[in-house]
Amino acid sequence: MSMSRILFVDDDKDILLMVEQYLQMQGYDITTVNSGLKALDLVKDRDIDIIFTDYKMPEFNGLELLAAVKQYKPEIEVIIVTGYGSMESAIQAMKFGSYDYLQKPFKLDHLKLIIDRITEEKKVKDKAGLIRKRGRERHKFEGMVGISARMQQIYEIIETVSVQNPMVLIHGESGTGKELVARTIHQRSERRDNVFVPVNCSGITEGVPEADMVTHVTGLMQKVHGGTLYLDEIAELTPSLRLSMLQSLEAEQRKKSTATRVIAATSKELSDVIASGALSKNFFDLLNAVVLRMPPLRERIEDLCLLINHFIHQACAKHNRRIIGISPDALDILMRYHWPGNLIQLQSVIERALALGVDIVIEPDHLPAEIQTFSTISKMG
Repeated sequence: MSMSRILFVDDDKDILLMVEQYLQMQGYDITTVNSGLKALDLVKDRDIDIIFTDYKMPEFNGLELLAAVKQYKPEIEVIIVTGYGSMESAIQAMKFGSYDYLQKPFKLDHLKLIIDRITEEKKVKDKAGLIRKRGRERHKFEGMVGISARMQQIYEIIETVSVQNPMVLIHGESGTGKELVARTIHQRSERRDNVFVPVNCSGITEGVPEADMVTHVTGLMQKVHGGTLYLDEIAELTPSLRLSMLQSLEAEQRKKSTATRVIAATSKELSDVIASGALSKNFFDLLNAVVLRMPPLRERIEDLCLLINHFIHQACAKHNRRIIGISPDALDILMRYHWPGNLIQLQSVIERALALGVDIVIEPDHLPAEIQTFSTISKMG
């Protein structure tokens, strides 16, 4: 993909000059205008990839420009630039389709991080589109199982990010397989011979004094050394650890070829995480090169039969058992269920059935009472 074409909109001429000089020095194709109406005219006449627009402008403000751009050329990514303390306007803009927001006064390298993140995501999407054209259909990809369109997209993105090596932030409900995705990315990358270190962010500092925080984080990075660090539930980091981790990660990124790769995950909504302050904007920008969203099981229910057979096979091998599968009545009950615990819950249901002494097939009586009850209620509804 060629260099992204950027448009920066602000009625402050000093900001326009600063941004233009910086991005030109970085080699970007940058155009600046001082009003939303001028920006809209440019969008109609030119090919633009990314727009940064100030929220407060006379005549035609940033939110109005965002809405017009998304209606006219929805493929353009728009980032709202807000003044200090304007968090509500930023969140409102994101609900209207803003890719992200940038809060004044901003650092120029944060501007570059957002541009690079969008560019990387577009590369992934372009690559995924090419892969889809090959018409390959798979029901398994490494340790993951699924033939649904959502999972095919996940496989394609994994193939791309494993080679191109960007930072990855995995978003999804608990039990959707975020760590499995992270391990798959690691195993398919050039780092496969180095270590993969999973870290639970809520317990990373247990027993570590505040004064030893930096040393602790530095030691963790040295342990990984060129491998992959998986930060599970990244939003649970304490503020002091977040600062230490941010400094260590920034230092790692300057090492280039020897840098530790970071894959982070969260089960919380990204906009809520930022708005609550649980994850700072600087940290989010550093980690968020590519966002990979894992679908909950209820949104890929067409994969349920494959997953049931997969977990039955695993359970039989583990317990040295042999059963045929699941009865139509039991399958009907599982298909109606909403699966709040996702894949982990499904695997537990299969393990439980085998523990109850299934001889040939899993029947409705082998399923947990709450699942049977839910199915009965859903039929009545």
